[in-house]
This record gives sequence, structure tokens and C-alpha cells, in this order.
Amino acid sequence: MQIQALFKKTGASAPAKKGTASTKVVKPSKAGGKATRGWLGGQGGAADLDKWYGPDRKLFLPSGLYDRSEIPEYLNGELAGDYGYDPLGLGKDPETVAKYRENELLHARWAMLAAAGILIPEGLQANGANIKGGTWFETGAEMLNGGTLNYFAVPWGIVSNPLPLFAVIAVEVGLMGAVEFYRRNGTGPAGYSPGIGKFDSSVFDGLDPLYPGGPFDPLGLADDPEVLQELKVKEIKNGRLAMVSVLGFAVQSYVTGEGPYANWTKHVADPFGYNLLTVLGAEERTPTL
Repeated sequence: MQIQALFKKTGASAPAKKGTASTKVVKPSKAGGKATRGWLGGQGGAADLDKWYGPDRKLFLPSGLYDRSEIPEYLNGELAGDYGYDPLGLGKDPETVAKYRENELLHARWAMLAAAGILIPEGLQANGANIKGGTWFETGAEMLNGGTLNYFAVPWGIVSNPLPLFAVIAVEVGLMGAVEFYRRNGTGPAGYSPGIGKFDSSVFDGLDPLYPGGPFDPLGLADDPEVLQELKVKEIKNGRLAMVSVLGFAVQSYVTGEGPYANWTKHVADPFGYNLLTVLGAEERTPTL
């Protein structure tokens, strides 16, 4: 089984070579079930990595429906979350599949933040929290007041912002542009991180742009290379679920005119009376002449 294995003490992996989908790979040590540090700090270490990496990893369909001989050669089990699934043959070029993995991972991380940002404010508002615009597609309109964009900060309520909307947008675009610039160039400014302390810009030299570690892993969750491999699988699996969830939130809100928390509570209260079939078959949605 092949997996990435060269990492710094900070949890960073070695920089990937251009045009390859992963860094240098080696076979992980089994050592009779060697105990490694768990990602919550205790003992236990990574689960059986053979389930997620290498030629004997889990596939997107069970055996009998999808034979291992049908897996494309370029899907060799080195990437986290490689289930042998590429029906359109998009990953034949190593540079292309590396680019797609970078884009997928970035979208997955944004989607996980978005899913939490959609559900939590609506749920808090529905349960009595003093929040304006808790439903995600109403937030912007509710926060706009006299040309300024106010913010809600749980549990302190509304935070007034004196800047006009265009100034807020300019600041946010500038900050995001700087972050993206640093990410793409593998650099960064000096700063401070809990658990790491003060650091200078040299701390970013040689870090993997997708899994940098260092100041971005102040708790040292990925200090153990095997644990890091397991966390990569968990991240991409949860990220893919989040991307599908956010798409579902958008479609569902368009159809019902409500947020996902409201839809969920109504379904839980009356599973047979409020579900996909009853919503789509409602009288107000039936075309009439």
C-alpha cells in the first residue's frame, strides 16, 4: 500500500512535485498494530489504512458490481478518498488530477464552513436567540441597514458597522486576495498561532500548500503521519458530503421558501405529512389552466 510519509514535526507534508497527484509515498509500518498518538491526543493512532489507500482499498461499489480489474490504472489508491471512481476519465493526466484534487479540497473546506454557517444561525434563531436574518438567504437583506452591513455575533447580538457596503466588500476582497496569493505561492507573513507562538515568514518554507500544518495545526493533530493520512480521508469524505448538502440547501430553499432547519423540524414533527413527495405534490405547485 502506498501513502505519503514525509512530514515535518509540525504536521506538514513534504512539498508535492509539480505534475504529480501526491508526494513521495511509502508503505506504512504495521509493526503488529503499533500504537500511535491519536488525533485527540490520546493513544490509539490511525485506523487500518489499508481500507482507504492502496490496491485493496474500499471502492465506490461493492465487489460483484465493480471489479477491481475495471479500476483505471491512474487511480492507484495514493490520494485520500480514491474509490476508483472516474467514469469520465478526467484524471488521466497527473497534472489535471492534481489540479482537480486541489480545487475539490478547497471547495470541500468552504462547503463545510458554509453548511455550519447555514444551519447554526437558523437553529439558534428558531430557538430564541436574538439574531436577525438567521435564515441564510435572508441574512444579507436583514443585515443591511441604511447602506451599512451590520453583523450578528452570538451570543452578543447585533454588532453595528459604520462602514458602507462597498467599503466592506473592498476590505473582504483585499483580505481574501492576500490569503489566496500567499497560498498559491507557498509563503506567508509573520504572525502568532496558539500552541505555536510567534513565528516568522520562514515557517512556511517547504510546506505542502494543501496540508501545510505548522501554524495551521496548533493542536498538533497531524503530528503522526499515519494519523494525518486518516484525517485526510475523513476531511475529504465530510467535505464531499458538505458540498452535496449545501447544494441541497439551495434547491430546497428555492422550492419551499424556508431554510434547512425549518424544513428539518417540520419533517421530524410530521414525517409522512411533510416530505419530498408532499412538498412537490402540494396543491399550490400543481399546474392549472
